[in-house]
Amino acid sequence: MRLFTFFIAIVVLFGSCNVKTSNSNKKIFKNTEWYLNNKLVLKNDSSICYTYYDTITKEYKNKKSFPLNINDTSIIYTRYQERGYYKDKHFFVTHLERLTDTVKYDLKYINKKPKLILYTSPFPVILCTKSNIDFPETNNHKQIKFVIVDYSIGDLIDKSLLKTRGIYNYPNYTIEDCEYIENKDITFKIIGYNTIYSIERKRIEDYRIKEIVDVVSNKLGVKAEYRPMRKWEEDSNYEYEFYRWTGSGVLINLSRNKYIGNDSYKTLISKDYWTLTYDDSYVQAILVETYKNGKPQSSIIN
Repeated sequence: MRLFTFFIAIVVLFGSCNVKTSNSNKKIFKNTEWYLNNKLVLKNDSSICYTYYDTITKEYKNKKSFPLNINDTSIIYTRYQERGYYKDKHFFVTHLERLTDTVKYDLKYINKKPKLILYTSPFPVILCTKSNIDFPETNNHKQIKFVIVDYSIGDLIDKSLLKTRGIYNYPNYTIEDCEYIENKDITFKIIGYNTIYSIERKRIEDYRIKEIVDVVSNKLGVKAEYRPMRKWEEDSNYEYEFYRWTGSGVLINLSRNKYIGNDSYKTLISKDYWTLTYDDSYVQAILVETYKNGKPQSSIIN
């Protein structure tokens, strides 16, 4: 049911807008079937979707097929989003709402297999095909790179520069948490032995914050979401403050916390430093697709 729910949320339907296009990339969709796992999503320039949810039988119904509106860099589509309510930590679907969106796409060959990437927000959708195709890769999405100590997400790094702090084996991939030996305030999450998955920079002093805010806002072209220092929970002993940016798959968070409890020792050792975290959901999804089904790892035995 979970996979089916996700399929409903991202599946592509016909958009009503007309777009003038040369359609040189239309061959990527024509006479080709694209799947989300084993669920057929696109077929012959059209998409397939259930447009009605029966709350009595709890089944998705009214399966339809619609032509896609495709140009060289993006597709216009209508999707049916689940709507409902939460109760006892469970989500109950009441109906499906029709929405129309435009997303960029790319054809990439990952491990020599063709993948169709739909740059939906906040996470992309990666489709596979059973068809035999031999089309050139596209590069419609341009990664906005941020550099921290000469490295960005997706870069390779010499493992001799890192000290492993922990290993996390997920169902289909493994992430290694590493400390940068030259500067312990910098940590990298690594995938596929030596590819950077995420970066974090700690112990940033207050006077550096304005320059960080200016650089990130200028490069992403968006203003930061800002939350002033406050308690997030009434009975908490900490207050939090943060800046947050999202755009083009990038998520950057600049935050700090302050101890306000009655423990004098914690008050004494508490430092008002900032922490910067840098992620890119589009690149990270491709990295997971590249390195999935790898062997589990251990910091104790291998």
